[in-house]
Amino acid sequence: MNNLGFRFMSTYFRFRDYFSPPTKILERFGIQAGSNVLDFGAGSGSYSIPAAQLVGPTGKVYAADIHPLAIKEIRKRADMKRIKNLHTIRTACETELPNASIDVILLFYVLHDFKNPDSIIRELVRILKPKGILVVIDHKFDKDKVVSTISHATSILKPRDTELRNGKSKETVLVFSKQESLTN
Repeated sequence: MNNLGFRFMSTYFRFRDYFSPPTKILERFGIQAGSNVLDFGAGSGSYSIPAAQLVGPTGKVYAADIHPLAIKEIRKRADMKRIKNLHTIRTACETELPNASIDVILLFYVLHDFKNPDSIIRELVRILKPKGILVVIDHKFDKDKVVSTISHATSILKPRDTELRNGKSKETVLVFSKQESLTN
C-alpha cells in the first residue's frame, strides 16, 4: 500500500470508529487491566490505542504492522495521549515476542490480505497463552473461510461455539482458543 492509500485508509477508520467505538468492541473480548494484547495488522491504531487504555499501566499492547507509516502513526497517537504501555513492531510475520506471552490477539480486517497466512498464524499460536484467545473480524471472508484458513495452519486453535456479530454489519467475528491437549 502506498502512502496515499494508507492516509485514505486512516481517514476511513476514523470515520468508522466514530460510529462503532473500538472500546465497546474490545470490551466484548475480555480485554481488561493487566492483559497483554497483540493487535496484528494494526493499521493506524484504531484498536491498539483503546486497548492500551483498557489494559492500563499493568498491561501491555503490541501493535504490529508491515507498513512504516502505520508504525509512525500509532507512535504519534500514543505519544499525543501519553500512552506508555503501547509498543510497536514492524513486521510481516515474526513478532519476536516470548512464547505464550499474549492473552488476546486481534486480527481485525487483515486475514484476507495475508499472502502467507500459515506462517503468520503459527507465529500467533506460538505467542498466545494457553488460555488466550485469537479474535478475527473480517469483512471479506465468511465464517467457513476464516475457520478453514486458521485450521489449515494449525490444529491447536479451535473456534468457540458462537459466532458473534459486530452490530448490524455483515462482518464475520470469530473467537478462537487454544486446545491445550492438541499438538501442532
